[in-house]
Amino acid sequence: MKAGKKIVAAVICCLLFLTGICFAPQKQAVAASDVLDLKQIEQTFAQAIKKGKQSVTFTAPASYSTAQIKNALEKAAKSQNRLLAGSVQFRKQTNSTSTNAKYTIELSKDAFIKIKRLKSETEAKKAAAKALKDRNYEESYYSDTSYYQIFVKMLQQHPEYNYNTVVWRNTGGAYGYQVGRSLTKKQQGEKMKAADKAAQDAVKDCVKSGMSAKQKAKAIHDYLILNCTYDKKAAEILGNKYDDAFTAYGALVEGSAVCQGYAAAFNLMAKKCGLQSMTVCGRAGGIAHAWTYAKLGSKYSYIDCTWDDPDDGDEIRDDYFDASEKKMREQHVWTAADFPKEDIKNAKYF
Repeated sequence: MKAGKKIVAAVICCLLFLTGICFAPQKQAVAASDVLDLKQIEQTFAQAIKKGKQSVTFTAPASYSTAQIKNALEKAAKSQNRLLAGSVQFRKQTNSTSTNAKYTIELSKDAFIKIKRLKSETEAKKAAAKALKDRNYEESYYSDTSYYQIFVKMLQQHPEYNYNTVVWRNTGGAYGYQVGRSLTKKQQGEKMKAADKAAQDAVKDCVKSGMSAKQKAKAIHDYLILNCTYDKKAAEILGNKYDDAFTAYGALVEGSAVCQGYAAAFNLMAKKCGLQSMTVCGRAGGIAHAWTYAKLGSKYSYIDCTWDDPDDGDEIRDDYFDASEKKMREQHVWTAADFPKEDIKNAKYF
């Protein structure tokens, strides 16, 4: 992860505003056209950033404050798809015979981070989905209205792409994804590739031509119950420690998973046969739990493969297949507003 993108927020670490440093009286006054207003300062900064300059000097009214100059610099940076995130030094030199001052701004090499500006919720959803699918952890995103929560929800609702992946945000307003410390990006890629192939093979095995959406979902539900065992040991893991049991890889390749792994595998297989689904996170039986919300034809319903999977044997229950919200509420607790059925449509972006 580059320095500018660390979860620990980047901070403008050096703002110096030195006054009282005076020029000798000038023999000739500065021409009015050479004195910049704030808009012209912003344009000057934009050109400097575009050209990669690390020092910018200009003449402007001495009444301008550090905050005003900094604001112009931040606006200029955003216009160039950059975000101010590193060391900046401001110096102001005044002349007792003039109302103007000479300003010099020194920018460190890491003063800015590159950003991709997002202009709408739809654009943010597409960007979040693409970043997860492509494992794009180099991009930093920014929007005037923050869409950080969309990135959080996309990862939460689609754990099939969560292999020790985390969402970061800094105080400047940038956000994005990065891989955690438990896996390298190479290891993550290998696991995702293996899970994707296993999902494709599983769908070929259990989903038949001519099946309705509900029949396809039932086939996936049954396949996971017959081919995956609930990992009780992994379920006891606390904190942020990574375990394959929480992934589609655990469910489809290793045949052992916890609820999040079941839900991740269901989503992955669903996409392979044209179904739209997402994961819902809440609590059940007094502990954190995850299950599936899917679009079955024109109907939206819940599926909990974990709770339909007996502890042993080849029995297949369907108590929580195609379940209504009323049925789920008997044992499951969640905030429905955080998982609206409209969000199921986000699956199409993958």
